[in-house]
Formats: sequence, structure tokens, C-alpha cells
Amino acid sequence: MKVIKAILLTLFFVFIFSLTQAGFGFVFFKADLIPAYAQQHFGITIILSFIISYLVLFRFFWKPTIDIKSVLSFKKYNLKIVLYLILIVFGLQLLNKPFWDLGKIWNYFVHSERATDFKAFNGFNVAYYYRLLLILIVSPFFEELFFRKFLLQKLLQKNNVTVSILVSSLCFSFIHIETPFNLIPTFIFGIISGLIFIKTKRIGFVILAHFLYNLLDQIIYVSNVNFDNWLLSLNFNFTYWLLSLIGIVVTYFGIKKIRVIPQ
Repeated sequence: MKVIKAILLTLFFVFIFSLTQAGFGFVFFKADLIPAYAQQHFGITIILSFIISYLVLFRFFWKPTIDIKSVLSFKKYNLKIVLYLILIVFGLQLLNKPFWDLGKIWNYFVHSERATDFKAFNGFNVAYYYRLLLILIVSPFFEELFFRKFLLQKLLQKNNVTVSILVSSLCFSFIHIETPFNLIPTFIFGIISGLIFIKTKRIGFVILAHFLYNLLDQIIYVSNVNFDNWLLSLNFNFTYWLLSLIGIVVTYFGIKKIRVIPQ
């Protein structure tokens, strides 16, 4: 696959998703077809829009044939690699923190404004359950199938490994463009996922890494362990940057320890 086609397919996904969301939004809020008490379930439309968009791409551009029995066979999965995946996930949380905090870092060093808008969990509700379903199940499964199993593999047929990983990771980060601060962390995660997939040849490992990364992020958010608050209270001092450096080392170590699995 050529680079331009990978980019166009990603843009096509964004178009289908936006179109589907607009349709659901009209049904829920404009046409009065849904009772007011049921509109709290609007979050399900985001999940459905994602699934529909990916299925359209799979149907017309990939047509995958997946041997479920083979995928679920634990004989093909090394427990040691799972442990390294957990290590990588922790490393990525530390590594990516400065990129999530770019706005706060800018305000602190340029405008001398201390960060005070700490995230606070507002409790479990219907909307949050839909969010969990999306980020823990739907996103890891469909995003990894498309961006790694399909897009990355197709790119590798006509490009070298470096170009293929960078392009697939760029496309992956583009669909997470809710805020500019999402782009770099998701781009880095895309690179790591690509490396894991190329080394293991097992999409299951990549889906698991994606699930674990999102799970850890939600555990930190829900438990209110004040990890983010504590990091921000450091005012971006030496300790703050040292932890990010530790994240780089831990992530690199985890990736290096994952050996290439022969096909």
C-alpha cells in the first residue's frame, strides 16, 4: 500500500464516522424520535459509529478472514511477553505525561501560571459506562485490527519498516485529534504498538497492550490517587522530568526484551 492510500483511508474513516454521528445526533436531538429519558444513552451512538465505520472499511478495503480458534489459542502467546507489555504500559504513562501537560508547561514557564485544573472523577454513570466500553473494548480491538493488522501490514508490502510504522502511527494519531495534546502521545503509542506487532506477529498482544494502557489510565482517573495532582505539584522540576526519563528507559527496555517471534 502506498502512503497516500493509507492517509486517504484514514480520512475516509473520519468522514464515515462524522456522517454516522451526525445521523445519530439528528435522530436523538432533532427529530424527537427518542424519549427524553432515553437520551442519556446517546453515548452508545459513538460506539456504534466507530463499529460501523471500521466495518465499512473492512468490508470494502480489507475483507479479513480471521481464525477465531487460532487467535484465542493460548499456545501461541508467551506469558513473559505479557509481563513486558505491562512494563511498557507503565513506562508509556510516565513517558507521555509531559506531552499531555504541554499546555500547563507552557503556562507555567511563560506566564508563571500554576496548574489548578486537576482532573476529578465525577462518579459512575451511564455515560461513563459507555465510555469504558468504548475505550476498553471497542477501541483496542477495532483500532489495532485496522491500524496494525491491516494498514501497517499493507504499508510494509511497499515501504520499509520505519516509513510503515511512522505513517500508520500518524494515521492512528490523527483520529485522536480531539485536542492537539492527544497527537504526540497517540503517535508514540502507535509506534510502540507497531513495534510490538512486527516483533510478535500476534495482533492479540497489541490489542492487549492497548487495553492495558487504557485500563491503567482509567484506574488512575477513577481512583483519584492524585498521581496527576502530585506530578503537577512538582511544578515541572527535576523530579517531574526524571520520572518521564524513567518512562523512556522502561518502555525501551520492555520493547527490547520482546523477541521477534518467527512465523
